[in-house]
Amino acid sequence: MFSLLRMDGGNKNLVHNFICKKLSQKDLNPSCCSDSDPGILQNGTSPTAQAGPQAAELLQGAMVEDVLQALLEASEEFELRYRRAFSDLTCQLHITLDTAYQSFEQVVQELFRDGINWGRIVAFFSFGGALCFESANKEMEVLIPRIIEWMATYLDTALGPWIQSNGGWRCPN
Repeated sequence: MFSLLRMDGGNKNLVHNFICKKLSQKDLNPSCCSDSDPGILQNGTSPTAQAGPQAAELLQGAMVEDVLQALLEASEEFELRYRRAFSDLTCQLHITLDTAYQSFEQVVQELFRDGINWGRIVAFFSFGGALCFESANKEMEVLIPRIIEWMATYLDTALGPWIQSNGGWRCPN
């Protein structure tokens, strides 16, 4: 079971942990999720402050473990509720090394076309997890760190201001 948390890179590490946890739940352990990866800390202790200021602000006041757990639970509920439509989407994308970014970008643009809300952010994480799973199943594991990077960049640039203005990454007690 994946129990390590990368704490030193803000949103990128939140995305990394989410993706690795989702893949481990499906018995996949890509090399980018290995325990030997630098920057991974046991039990999420002693975080360093190497993240950019925006990422630090977004995660300020929230325990990364709590945010990760809330995202995992919300994505499970989302995936159960929309299983059929969601599985059809990832199958229809016909991901290749050459088309992965374009497919990612098109789906994300459509997802947030009518605005941002927490449900769409959960869908964004679920989509990223499904895209990574599909990539691993098609022997394109090399895409997983790229997808993590794309998600983190979108999270920092497009979603970050909205998250910050809506209370940041806070989990209810």
